[in-house]
Amino acid sequence: MRRVLALAAFTILAACTPPAPSAPSEPGASSPGSVAEATTDPLALAAAPAISTAIGVPVALHPSISRTDGEWGWLVAQPWTPEGAAIDWSQTQYAQRAADGGLDGDGTTYVLLRQQNGQWTVVASAVGPTDVAWAGWAQQYGAPESLFATN
Repeated sequence: MRRVLALAAFTILAACTPPAPSAPSEPGASSPGSVAEATTDPLALAAAPAISTAIGVPVALHPSISRTDGEWGWLVAQPWTPEGAAIDWSQTQYAQRAADGGLDGDGTTYVLLRQQNGQWTVVASAVGPTDVAWAGWAQQYGAPESLFATN
């Protein structure tokens, strides 16, 4: 009977114990809250220099949405350091907004791009807005409304 109880306790303990963290499957792979994976997304790569300038430190953009419609591109991305770490907002031009809690989504960045002469260029962007900063961009810049669809 003791063996049965010991086996049952061991089985329950094993089932309730989370697995040990595993190493990333490839260089640059990430898990939530850790190093971000490198991107090859053309819109993110094209927008990174302008967003780096806006933020005040070099960044890499990791998209959650990247869509094109003809010559227009729409990007929703999280900025990370080029090494894949979270941005230290206190070292950026957004330090005060971050300290005041006014940097939405830990800096989630929205970018409208346009392709001209084979190159994507940033038309408008917003870093961590607390409102829908891009609401009028379709009308203001002549971009297709469908680009900004949420689904």
